[in-house]
Amino acid sequence: MSYAKKAFATIMPGIIQAKAESYDISNATKFTFSDTSIVVEEGSYTGYKVEGTDLTINDAGTYVVTGQCADGTVTVKKGTQGVTLVLDGLTLTASDTAPLQCNKSTTATIVVKGLNTLQDAAYNNDETYPANENAENAVIKCKDGSKVSITGNGTLKVISNGKNAIKSGATTDEEGEAYLTIDGPTIDITANVNDALNSEATLNILSGTLNITAADDAIHFDYTLNIGATNTSGPTINIVKCTEGIEGANINIYSGNIDLVASDDGINAANSDLTNYSFSLNVYGGTINVNASGDGVDSNGALNISGGKMTVFSSSQNDNSPFDCDGAFSLTGGEILGIGMS
Repeated sequence: MSYAKKAFATIMPGIIQAKAESYDISNATKFTFSDTSIVVEEGSYTGYKVEGTDLTINDAGTYVVTGQCADGTVTVKKGTQGVTLVLDGLTLTASDTAPLQCNKSTTATIVVKGLNTLQDAAYNNDETYPANENAENAVIKCKDGSKVSITGNGTLKVISNGKNAIKSGATTDEEGEAYLTIDGPTIDITANVNDALNSEATLNILSGTLNITAADDAIHFDYTLNIGATNTSGPTINIVKCTEGIEGANINIYSGNIDLVASDDGINAANSDLTNYSFSLNVYGGTINVNASGDGVDSNGALNISGGKMTVFSSSQNDNSPFDCDGAFSLTGGEILGIGMS
């Protein structure tokens, strides 16, 4: 039986933050990966299962993963709540699936500590390889109804060779509300096939640094994106290569520093799958630099700018322009500079 995806009220930044300081590894269970096995150092939490180089977390607790493995996985089992997963010097590749999965209706905080690398293979794509029943089409896969926060002060490198780099699922009647929040770490994403970040529900990028190179969209979401929060410095987002930079139905930029280069539109409030929908692009603050070969800043609905500083370069061909909207345009504050066609 299939369940319809659901839109829901925007989650305001700050409500679901999960800072790195909130976790304690003194009683954590620790897993050290190698190419042939996972060595377990027992702690207070026993909700796990190890099969070869595949680790499944099936109960609440704090779990630390480290080591290096050429073909292994970490999975939070469907419906598991209250998981804190600390990535502490982990280098993990999966040959036919996602190296890190948070299954349906899970609640997990992923803490990035030290330098970590997650990578998949080209075989992790069920469109290109329909015979692969294990394909998850992402390096980090957060499924429908999952509530996942990626925090910490370390660095996470995500390299996708299958399809997407980081994928978050939908809010559905069966699995409940879904969101993905990034708050703190440095995440370097190389998406060699498709999107770097792809969310079917709400995506919050509150702080930290994102460095993105993508074959398709850099940040793609179905419904709502919140960048930064009021009275904070916000995240740093560097998009050096992509087709569309930031695209989804409702975009709220509160703070942060955004630099992006796009071969199509730079920032675009749109979703071709939604009809009779109130699209909006709202800029409350931040410093935004856009260099786009399509429209620079585009909304299929309202465009509201009340703060921040924007410098936008757009193509001077094919009716592209620095600022474009199909609905009402409101400029009540901030500074904007647009260079391109009028």
